Amino acid sequence: MALLLGGIVRRQARHRPERTAYVIGEERVTYRRLDAMANRLAHALRALGVGRGDRVATLAENRVEYPAIYFAVAKLGAIHVPINFRYRAGEVRYVLAQSEASVLLHADGFAGVVEEVRRELPALRHVISLDRDAPDLMARASDAEPEPDPALAEHDPHVMLYTSGTTGDPKGALLSHRTYALQAMQTQTTTGLGEDDVGLCMFPMFHMGGWAMPLGYWANGGTVVLMEKAEPAEILRAVARERVTYLYLIPTLYNAVLALSEFERADLSSVRALGSGTQVMTEAQVRTIVARFRNPNLFVMYGQTEAGPIATLRPRDVLRKSTSVGRPALNVDVRVVHGEDGDVGAGTTGEIVCRSEFTMLGYWRMPDATAEALRGGWLHTGDLGAFDDEGFLHVAGRLKEMIKCGGENVFPAEVERCLLDHPAIAEAAVFGLPDPDWGEIVAAAVVPRPGTALSEDDVVAHVRARLAGYKKPRVVRFLDALPRTASTRQVQKTLLREQWTRS
Repeated sequence: MALLLGGIVRRQARHRPERTAYVIGEERVTYRRLDAMANRLAHALRALGVGRGDRVATLAENRVEYPAIYFAVAKLGAIHVPINFRYRAGEVRYVLAQSEASVLLHADGFAGVVEEVRRELPALRHVISLDRDAPDLMARASDAEPEPDPALAEHDPHVMLYTSGTTGDPKGALLSHRTYALQAMQTQTTTGLGEDDVGLCMFPMFHMGGWAMPLGYWANGGTVVLMEKAEPAEILRAVARERVTYLYLIPTLYNAVLALSEFERADLSSVRALGSGTQVMTEAQVRTIVARFRNPNLFVMYGQTEAGPIATLRPRDVLRKSTSVGRPALNVDVRVVHGEDGDVGAGTTGEIVCRSEFTMLGYWRMPDATAEALRGGWLHTGDLGAFDDEGFLHVAGRLKEMIKCGGENVFPAEVERCLLDHPAIAEAAVFGLPDPDWGEIVAAAVVPRPGTALSEDDVVAHVRARLAGYKKPRVVRFLDALPRTASTRQVQKTLLREQWTRS
């Protein structure tokens, strides 16, 4: 049987029709309703001429129709292009033009942006308001299962996710039906998810985690709580109200949730497992999460949009190996290499490369970037890391961010972890600044915790006491917040570096 994503919701609608597939706000959607919504939208899009390989874009925050859009596009064999709703008009225009999307579904809150860019997009034939146009289109369409395209194959692209790098234009990473179907299976294998589980998804649905994580539940007949916005207090209320069994939050959200005055009174009795990822955590963060939640079952995931899952740190190892991202994920080959010289030994830092069935097909309309990323048959992550003697992977930072200070290599992530162990530091970003004597010097942008007193000397002394002298920051500045890319995954160090170099 081909691994096609439309089959997931079709099977659950047949076998568990009245089971709740997801909850969002006040809406509760059963598998029967989700499948019917997807079928109606698929028929409506087909009537507009959408077929295999066509690009259908969505610009909206998390809302009740979003999962149905994914499944409808999958059933047609078209390619879904979910757009980051934090993008400005120029960025939205770029994604729509570069993807050559023929249809755009949008929430009315973004009507102004859509109106600004649509006239410059000749390939964009249909613009559909999810609030005004879509209900009528779907009401007039059939909810019967659309006839599948006989040419549709599991290796066909299903979604195009635009990566938000720190430099350059975003690239549209193409992921196949097979990739997502296998990820859904792996989620169950890794975490033990079953049909009685309820997961909370804090990701926006334009994010890889916003689709891959719910699919893991839906493939097993479980329920997902989709957050309209990842607001810490509402997350706690949703956990108690919906009896969430698996809670996945990024580290910054864990910090925000733990800082709530109501946290100690929150009902977390249903939570059997915790998860985190997207950024490396410090030992202090891991221990705090486990202790404050009174739950040792913490999974730490490491992956990329282009690569899918790369490594997993399991609960049995999470305290003794808290600064690692675990061992390679199931069915993923991972190596640490140095340039073209091949693998490096344990304890030696190099670039992390991987290969698996989860790897992207390539970047849309970017053959050179695809060839560079997938050279030698391995996905080159651009991350620096090292294996330890037990085979646990430790991420040291980004290859292009490594600082060369007086002939020594400084890995920003190592210094950042050190800084974050200071009780008065909430966030930190470390990067290099040009220097005529040293080549580069270490600079640190620091966000202090509210109500704390912190000086530049305090910051430097904290690092000097714990790391080699050449790793200490020579420039320290305090900020109210770190500038981040639109998806909030990455700190805009290039922007900071340019601003600080000029000043």
